[in-house]
Amino acid sequence: MRDFVIRNPKDEDAEQIESMDFVLKMLYLYHGDLDKRNMFCAVSGDGEVLAVAHLMEHDTFHAVGHDEDTSFKRYLNYEIIFAENAEDEGIKAALIEALIGRAREIKAGYQEKRIIMAQYLDTDHLEELSFCLARGFTIYDTIVVFKFDLSREIPEYPLPEGVLVKPTALNNSEAQEQYRQAELASFDGVAWSLNHLGWMQGSPEIVNFCAFYGDQLIGNTSTWRITDERSATENVFVIPEWQKNGVARNIICTALDYLKKQGKPIATLGTHGDNKKAIRLYTQIGYELCGSRFTVGYEID
Repeated sequence: MRDFVIRNPKDEDAEQIESMDFVLKMLYLYHGDLDKRNMFCAVSGDGEVLAVAHLMEHDTFHAVGHDEDTSFKRYLNYEIIFAENAEDEGIKAALIEALIGRAREIKAGYQEKRIIMAQYLDTDHLEELSFCLARGFTIYDTIVVFKFDLSREIPEYPLPEGVLVKPTALNNSEAQEQYRQAELASFDGVAWSLNHLGWMQGSPEIVNFCAFYGDQLIGNTSTWRITDERSATENVFVIPEWQKNGVARNIICTALDYLKKQGKPIATLGTHGDNKKAIRLYTQIGYELCGSRFTVGYEID
């Protein structure tokens, strides 16, 4: 195993971080939610950055309305990225220990909250799953992933009278706050932070299809590029008073139609495995199961 030290990143590491992952560099430089104390580099004796790990507050971390629920899970998501030909189990273990140590420092400021450090792993990543489970991690959730073959005919669903669906640029604070309030209402107090919402507007090929009743934003589906072969249809929500009126079906199909016209072959989305309502909606529209992921986490004491 190579000699290395674990430390927080320095500005002079940015170029090496970019060579590993451009998005990671942009995250380090510009994401308003990233506390630099939550990022760690494994650095060799000659200054080479071998790997980078970081924690990010998940949507659940500052969820509204759950302060009295001591069982509510608030996630700190983590990611570890290695430089080319540098992957090493000893380095990975050291970075995880650094992340757990930092998560404990964060937990000290939120003693009343249940905090879990987690990542998402495809269910067939058995080696990585075994690595985590052997270190005290466990499986907290299963996410089912669905795909829609865009060569198929896309169904059409009518909208309630007075409702309009249109592409919406969330490029100012007023639009972003309106979006966030609708998301909070739809997801039981769980929503992207304003920093993350603004950050996501820079994602490749992102389009937000928002439903409005007058000036009120009542629902959304967002699309963005995942790979050349796949685009997302995610962040599907409708505020409670407008649910069961066909709004979600129309927004999703509007997004699918847009992606089809852009020449995209596949659209995907994910939902929690116990979300019967969402699974029924997606399968009725024509999405098909294409895989699943685990939320693998370590509870911070």
